[in-house]
Amino acid sequence: MIIVFTTDTIHRGGKERQIFVLASILIKKGYNVYVLTLKFSNNNYVNEYRFDNSRIITIINSNKFKQFFSFKKIINSLQPDLVFSWDFKTSFYNLIIYKKYKYKFINGSIQHGIRLFRFSHLIRSFVCWLSPFIVANSLAGLRANNLKPGNRSFVLYNGIEQRFINNLSKSDIEILRNKLIPEYDQNPKIIYISVANLVPYKDYFTVLKALSRFKSELDFYYLIVGDGPMRKKIEKKIVEYGLESNVILTGRTENVRDYLFASDIMIHSSRGEGISNAILEGMYAGLPVIATNVGGIPETVFPGSSMLFPYRDYKALYRCLLKSRELKFSFNPNSEEYQKHLTKFSVETMVGRFEEIVYTVIGKR
Repeated sequence: MIIVFTTDTIHRGGKERQIFVLASILIKKGYNVYVLTLKFSNNNYVNEYRFDNSRIITIINSNKFKQFFSFKKIINSLQPDLVFSWDFKTSFYNLIIYKKYKYKFINGSIQHGIRLFRFSHLIRSFVCWLSPFIVANSLAGLRANNLKPGNRSFVLYNGIEQRFINNLSKSDIEILRNKLIPEYDQNPKIIYISVANLVPYKDYFTVLKALSRFKSELDFYYLIVGDGPMRKKIEKKIVEYGLESNVILTGRTENVRDYLFASDIMIHSSRGEGISNAILEGMYAGLPVIATNVGGIPETVFPGSSMLFPYRDYKALYRCLLKSRELKFSFNPNSEEYQKHLTKFSVETMVGRFEEIVYTVIGKR
């Protein structure tokens, strides 16, 4: 079976991780998988997952009409049985041509659990409604787009790899903390962490404001793992709130797992999420989670190891922080219930569910 994943961009993000994890395993299982992208950034996961570059096809033409005709020509040459699109533009392209070239088309562009009253969000919903099959990565994503699970609408939860499970001993964790955090050995503190690009959608300002109030209650480190256009503004806020000795900006890094293993509690403040890879990786690493109560986050977190707060409500986040140390010490990541919860978001579960959807769509097993 020939499967083509189409995407508007390939860079280093949660969507790309899912693409390459899923594609790599499907190829090992005997599927013939290609990735067709409209834009390719050198900052990506290709080398990390040792993905065969010959299976990645990039359309370099930026002219929209020429881009579409190039897309059409490539799809025709590949003659796929099924195309799964991860973004809006390639979903729109597939919607126009899938009947002509007689392949099954799945629109997988619902990667967020919210829909704002914006043209881009509304037009994405419209294209989803017109698509023959739709996959979202959360139930919240389907609901936000006025869809329900059924014969043409499915949920495919993100899958996290076993390498994010923290099996380090306490002494190994201490060694890691001393390595990653300057002066930790001289001044050990509780460690909070956020893993997200520094973009407006990820609400770091609310976190910093809550932490500025919290610093009189407890000494801490706060690791910000990621980079992006908001870095200068975030640095300015750190100084404004007097958090220079507490906050560490790691920048873009490939050893996110080490920072997770060295941390105590994850904070995730976002305007909207489907199923957040960052939260899942934190959960696999055994971290309690404090996160915004939006989109698919309530589906993701485990009730006994999480606290949710309203978006941009720094006072509510502050109250969560006051309880966070107690949450850390009362939470058992090795409990049977917690481990069962994590299996919903394993790579094995994701691949199995993807195959179920594929064979439902093509009408045979």
